Amino acid sequence: MNSHQKIKVIREWVYLGIAVITSVFLILFNNSSFNNTLSEIGLDAFSILSYDYFSLREKASLKDEIVQLKQKLVEISQDKKLYEGSFDENIRLRNLLSIELPESLSYVYAKVTGKPVSSLQNTLLINAGTEKNVMNGEMVISETGFVGVVNNAGKHLSKVTLISDPDNKIPVITEFGKIPGIMISLDKQTAEIHEITKSQTVEVGEKIFTSDFSKLYHPNLLIGEVISVSDSSATINKKVVIKYSTNFLEVKDVFIIHKKKE
Repeated sequence: MNSHQKIKVIREWVYLGIAVITSVFLILFNNSSFNNTLSEIGLDAFSILSYDYFSLREKASLKDEIVQLKQKLVEISQDKKLYEGSFDENIRLRNLLSIELPESLSYVYAKVTGKPVSSLQNTLLINAGTEKNVMNGEMVISETGFVGVVNNAGKHLSKVTLISDPDNKIPVITEFGKIPGIMISLDKQTAEIHEITKSQTVEVGEKIFTSDFSKLYHPNLLIGEVISVSDSSATINKKVVIKYSTNFLEVKDVFIIHKKKE
């Protein structure tokens, strides 16, 4: 092939290229329905190609944002727990402060620092001792009722024997009939009232309080509520079972009651 023929072939290819470019240009800028279809196909193809590009570019920033959101969620959860704890404590203290005591008595506020971990333990620790004038034998109450008696007062801590201790024999009185009896614990939740005869009336739901029969216990402190009453065929006494008003595992704040100095 001579040079004249080569120039002719090149010229034909150039014309062909110009014709193709012109045709594509006309198709892209044409408003025909065929062109609209091509545009939609092109956009779909572009979106598929660009998706991974943009997702990769933003992946690092999204990861950082997720970490920040998780940290914020943890902070909010901690603040919520702190608020709930403060709210519950405020309610307990308000209930404690609403307890009315005779003028001859005063009280010392304390927090529970150690609780029983098994059904065999009937003591708890409170963060008040002789430095706050706490003495052995003083009674301990919560906003829900009688808790126990101080049996070992240290300088900063004191040990309290719960009323659920089976060795306790606490004189009590019923709410309605003012019937005296002796309370003996059955377990951490219930106790039995002895020395109430069959001729006396005790009702389910009736409250039980400490009585003034013994000088060891202050009277009129709530102990619990009657949950069952039955007549025993073997004795002349009724079988009266009560449920303690206080859940000893949930006690957090208490008052130690003692007589004011003359």
